[in-house]
Amino acid sequence: MSQKNVSGRATAETVRPDQQWRVDATIKCAHIDCGMQPCMVEVPFRTTDAVMLERSTLVRNFERGEKIFTEGDAAAGLYCVRGGVALLSYKDALRAERAVRMVGPGDLVGYRSLFAEEPHMTTAEALTACHVCFFPKTTIVRLTDTYPMFSRLIFRKLARDLGSRSGLFIREQHLPIRFRFIHFLRMMATRYGIANRNGVVCVKLPIMRRQIASLLSARPESVARAITDLERAGLAVFDGRNVTIPDTRALYRIIDDAAELIRRDERH
Repeated sequence: MSQKNVSGRATAETVRPDQQWRVDATIKCAHIDCGMQPCMVEVPFRTTDAVMLERSTLVRNFERGEKIFTEGDAAAGLYCVRGGVALLSYKDALRAERAVRMVGPGDLVGYRSLFAEEPHMTTAEALTACHVCFFPKTTIVRLTDTYPMFSRLIFRKLARDLGSRSGLFIREQHLPIRFRFIHFLRMMATRYGIANRNGVVCVKLPIMRRQIASLLSARPESVARAITDLERAGLAVFDGRNVTIPDTRALYRIIDDAAELIRRDERH
């Protein structure tokens, strides 16, 4: 579907032509997982700008394995993941895939390239079925130039997302891989886990082990050893991507105790 401006004419700035996007009245969106919603509801847009936002915003459902955008693509706008999980990755100098981070409901992606006015340096691939909103570059630039409050709210959200300590923790190479992997499991269990009446948590990991290793800045064999150690200790059971955690408190206590020791060392 062609992207249109407020007058209804097709614009030159479009998302990838092979993707079937459709118009959505996002300004009226009340979806709890919409990352843009808090940035929009607090800003008193003029009617013409509200209509522009409504008519220019596109939505699309992506199947598992589909690319939302690809490394090298022109940065045509801002993407908001409203449902599902996607992985951001890039190709290193040897053309090997390197995972950067996972994104899920409420996360905004594509903003670095958009505001830097550069092609995308990463590829966003749907790990599960994803529902994504797209805000065209012309729309975002118009609103950020016109409404300082909108700019502040957008950059506040992006700064908070970038400053997430959870993402930083799992990439700290001076920490043992065991701690980083347990912290990763905690993130996955918190976001995607299902607990039964006995408190046993089951979670299906959305990425493969080599991708987990890339996220943790570790080697795949190090992740394999961490998995073996946790199974031998009875702290988790792995069956492919399915993980069963019998006692989350016992598992998480390991990194909580480690974090407390690190804080004590920092104080002294």
